[in-house]
Amino acid sequence: MKQNKMRIAVSATNRSSKLRIGLALCVLCAISIHAEGFRNPPAGSFNLGRAGGRIAQVEDPSAIAENPANLVDITNVQAQFTPSIIYIKTEFTSTSGLTAETKEPWKLLPNLFISAPVVEGRVSVGLGLTTPYGIENKWDRNSAAFSDPTSLRYQAPFYARLLTINTTPTISIKAADFLTFGAGLDIMWSELHLKQFYPWFLGVPGAPDGSLNANASGVGVGANFGATLHLTERQRLAITARTPIRIDYDGHVAVDNVPAVLGGGSIRGEFGTHITFPTIIAGGYGIELNDRIRVEADVEWLQFSKFDKLPIEGTTARSLGLPAAIPQNWKDTFTVGIAGDWRLDEKWTLRGGYRFYESPIPDSTFSPTIPDANQNVITLGINFVSGRHSFEGAYGLDFYDTRNIRNDSNPAFNGKYEITVHLFSLSYAYSF
Repeated sequence: MKQNKMRIAVSATNRSSKLRIGLALCVLCAISIHAEGFRNPPAGSFNLGRAGGRIAQVEDPSAIAENPANLVDITNVQAQFTPSIIYIKTEFTSTSGLTAETKEPWKLLPNLFISAPVVEGRVSVGLGLTTPYGIENKWDRNSAAFSDPTSLRYQAPFYARLLTINTTPTISIKAADFLTFGAGLDIMWSELHLKQFYPWFLGVPGAPDGSLNANASGVGVGANFGATLHLTERQRLAITARTPIRIDYDGHVAVDNVPAVLGGGSIRGEFGTHITFPTIIAGGYGIELNDRIRVEADVEWLQFSKFDKLPIEGTTARSLGLPAAIPQNWKDTFTVGIAGDWRLDEKWTLRGGYRFYESPIPDSTFSPTIPDANQNVITLGINFVSGRHSFEGAYGLDFYDTRNIRNDSNPAFNGKYEITVHLFSLSYAYSF
């Protein structure tokens, strides 16, 4: 009976509306492998405060996430809880003057690290729980752009969320006095959630809309590696790499408010996709200028060029008019930055940094669900140590370029996108 309803519903909706719904769903999934706009800020207050240079000189358990080779430098058992807080808001103005903005801009991301020496000065192990990727966009569904059938109402989801939780068991080995290695597994669970208006009778005045709701989750496994070379007593060179992680998402899609003429009730069925998070390779050079001041410069490469299309799987998705795949055509991208810190005394240290992030998304596949642009980020941090306790805070001011889209493959997405982001991180660590 449900399959019959689907066939009737799809026949009542024209071909262009099918493509629009499918495009929006694909855009949601694309969030998962995006770079800095939706790759969460560095896990840990040290890494945010020194966002421009954080792999050669990282010195606390958050090395698990940045450079596992440095974990062996920590001489005692340490536990660190370091949540990130993000403020992100997007404002959209279409080429015809219709507007929309996101709601509920504050997001909380927990991160936890534990490290312990096994052979003092030679071998250490660690475990990290982080949220490396994620986004939650909740557009005002009553705004002009989402109320107009010719604008975003049937073209983009009014709610989209990606959640990831990465578990990282890690080992670090000192191979020689001048060289350390580290490696870890990335065991990542991820969930996708989408809500969007669904037009049962597009173009018919007063016709009821349904609400399309899609959920899917999956687990993927990858690996990360790091090496730190002590060039001199005050100079370090570090290289890190993260392998790609493929996640096969399985879940369901449902559409409610089926008109009585089509049988009433709701439709529910299977939905899936698969996504590969990118390969990431980074290098950093750090130098201690004196006993109190250190400086580091980093560069990072992210392989997005393989993300040329996104599959949409499931017979129910086909019945609802979702396409088999959507072109994306992203490009490889990079980040580059510089950072440092100044140890005021035995208890207080100030940190700061700058980093540039290039967006991989071309104008032709841009979407309100992933409103990304090139970014310039300035960060500040402060650390206080008292006995076995360490407290740290960091702040990042993220300057996004205004994105003016004029040649999108979906004309409804053309317009101006203004993005405001503030980054915060708090950290408490205890040494046993």
